[in-house]
Amino acid sequence: MGKRGIQKKQISLVAPSVKRRPNPQPGMSKVARTIWLRIVRAYPPEHFKPQHRGMLRVYCEAEALFNRATSEVKKMGDVIQQTNGVIKENPYINISIKAANVMSQHGTKLGITVNATSATRGESGSVTAPESKRAALLYGGKK
Repeated sequence: MGKRGIQKKQISLVAPSVKRRPNPQPGMSKVARTIWLRIVRAYPPEHFKPQHRGMLRVYCEAEALFNRATSEVKKMGDVIQQTNGVIKENPYINISIKAANVMSQHGTKLGITVNATSATRGESGSVTAPESKRAALLYGGKK
């Protein structure tokens, strides 16, 4: 039979693990790595889970591509003239639009857009929910 009564147990303290921000992934461009570090430092260490890192990489590469494409548009202009004399839209415009779409989609999913961050941090901002026109009908005229 076991001992009766209250037994004193030894409690050992475990040191809390230090939460670290994820490092840029191997193979990323230099500009994308800089973007990665800027984004990761702006959020708490636990914001980006391991399953988000691939999506964050895509976002960073898209932003780097967007920056490169917009600088080419600034240099070359909105329209270009080909060697045969045909004038057409600068192809870098389409590249920048596609990169911006990828950034928009992935930024929302990662929770790094303005709307996502204000909702996550609990900032209501100046936007209020519209008042229902039927509220008085549903609740007998009382709110």
